[in-house]
Amino acid sequence: MLIMFRIAPNHWIDDRGLDRLLDFLRPYSDSIDEVALFTGYTHAPLPLDTLERRFSRMAAVMPAIRRTLNARVGINVLATMGHHEENLDSSLGEPWQRLVDPSGRRCRGSFCPSDPAMLSYVESLYAAVAEAGPDFIWVDDDVRLMGHAPVSATCFCNLCVDRFNAEYGTGYVRETLVSSLDGGGDEALELRRRWLEHNRNKIADLLSRVERAVHSVSPGLPLGMMTGDRFYEGYDFGSWTVALSGDDRSPVIWRPGGGFYWDDRLSAMFEKAHDIGRQTAALPGEVDVIQSEIENFPYQLMKKSVRTTMLETVAHIAAGATGAALNVLGGFPEPLDEYQPFLDSVREFRPFLAKLRDTLGRSPVLGVFPAWNRDILAFSGTRSDWFGGPSILEALKRQYVLSEIGIPTCYSREGSRVSTLSGATPLAFDDDELTDLLRGGVLMDVAAWHSLKRRGLEHLTGVEPVESFDHDASELITDHPLNGAGRLRMRDCRQSFWPETAHRLGPLSDDTVVLSELRDYDGNNLGPCMTGYENELGGRVVVAGYYPWRLIHNLGKSAQLKAVLSWLSRDSLPVVVEDFAKVVAWARGGDGMTSAVVLFNASLDHIDSLRLRVRTDRKSASIFTSPGSESVISGEGSGGVPGYRSFEISDFAPWTACLLVMGD
Repeated sequence: MLIMFRIAPNHWIDDRGLDRLLDFLRPYSDSIDEVALFTGYTHAPLPLDTLERRFSRMAAVMPAIRRTLNARVGINVLATMGHHEENLDSSLGEPWQRLVDPSGRRCRGSFCPSDPAMLSYVESLYAAVAEAGPDFIWVDDDVRLMGHAPVSATCFCNLCVDRFNAEYGTGYVRETLVSSLDGGGDEALELRRRWLEHNRNKIADLLSRVERAVHSVSPGLPLGMMTGDRFYEGYDFGSWTVALSGDDRSPVIWRPGGGFYWDDRLSAMFEKAHDIGRQTAALPGEVDVIQSEIENFPYQLMKKSVRTTMLETVAHIAAGATGAALNVLGGFPEPLDEYQPFLDSVREFRPFLAKLRDTLGRSPVLGVFPAWNRDILAFSGTRSDWFGGPSILEALKRQYVLSEIGIPTCYSREGSRVSTLSGATPLAFDDDELTDLLRGGVLMDVAAWHSLKRRGLEHLTGVEPVESFDHDASELITDHPLNGAGRLRMRDCRQSFWPETAHRLGPLSDDTVVLSELRDYDGNNLGPCMTGYENELGGRVVVAGYYPWRLIHNLGKSAQLKAVLSWLSRDSLPVVVEDFAKVVAWARGGDGMTSAVVLFNASLDHIDSLRLRVRTDRKSASIFTSPGSESVISGEGSGGVPGYRSFEISDFAPWTACLLVMGD
């Protein structure tokens, strides 16, 4: 199931709209595998009598869509709990418990899943959906506990607080619970972990209600869930899959998503792809239909181009998805002619997308692992303010900048060749897990070093911060051989323009090597700011004290990082872009070798020739591009680095992608 289109009600609610929709889609029946009919257009739950009328209409129109397009047709329940406050006058208005934030504010458009009346509504809703006879049912991403405008973290209503008290034998009210979650010390951290577990279970319980309602009517019917990054909800995709599958182990499908609605900033495409990658990595292996959300809401073509939309689809499959669910058509009862370029582009890209899916499947994504786990959000903020202060999610996500300079990143320990740590992220791991990370290769910033110190593990880094500079510091990459082609090059990140503290590092061992030094504008040496060390466990650690995750895009720094990360990995990175070019790479494979690489020229510059170092024993590779071209290139030995071969790609056009598949 490679391509699904999601369709708003106005396009099928009456015969005129349905005829217009089918006339529009009919010429593209060879490109569409599935259609999902939205239950609504606005984002608060609807009354059951309204929905039942729509389900009756759906039951009548789904056979016509199947016949016309030779496609599977299902139903997408847009609002189960509710997303936001929208169209409240026509939405469900029952006096049931709404979601409540820590200060006691409510979202009037979103209901609490701890309310028995709400759960009864959910059961009736999904039983009625199943009775309409769809081929599958999607639960939309309103089944979450964070981000129900105008509130954020939920739910702190009396029902949820009482439920939490029953689970853990506590006696909180909302105010004391919030105060304790914000409190300092290990007690607050343990309470936050319990709250995340409470959230996990609440989502699982709701999905179990959905499963029982659907499968009591239609046993075995596939159920799907849409998610984003679900850190606050506890990221428990495994138990949520079990809940949706039920006792009979019915198929479960998934739609990972995130925010990328317009292409004013094209690099945001890759940020969302990394979100997709984390979500797919968290899914159990039996979930093999993963249709990423392609979301162009509010459907204005000059805000997000057709080409961007197709490249986004490629990036999602590269990061772990196996298909795409497109929500790109407008929702009003009017002609769809303006969206024809999307259909033309889907047809053009489909062979390439199919090749990506068939080649990559659910094979592990390989590379540098910004380390995270499902409890990471418990360590956000400060020890006295959970949602204030530094965001641990920002600390996690900024590490993916390495992908912008030709270093592949990954999303799980399974595919890790090197780990990175930033800010408070080390605190999310216990001492044994941290020690295990430090037995491998780790790149970290100084804030992460301080987190390690709280655990008593800083000695494994070979260094300590000894002085800070908030102005006029630049970086000189030293002449050490580990720096590769970056040696003796400078980087000035202009602290007066983009403030960030620079750190002088003090080596703790004669074995600690200095990789970069701080210089002021008079050329004075202010001391080491980047070091490398091989610790007593056999692990290799690099600490970066000067703009570790920002402004790394010049030749010297990008070359240094490629060389240093190769050293940290003990020459096991799956692929490295050897040239100075803004190329984003995803690598897939197993058994220590790379089987395929997806490459993006993420620049407006044409690349005449691009050299890659690929960890493979294969002597050739096939290159595939859209709209379906294929060529074969030969690899050569890679400068004496065992286990690698060099490949050269010619004529790489701006903002295009290609798939490199290792051959014989």
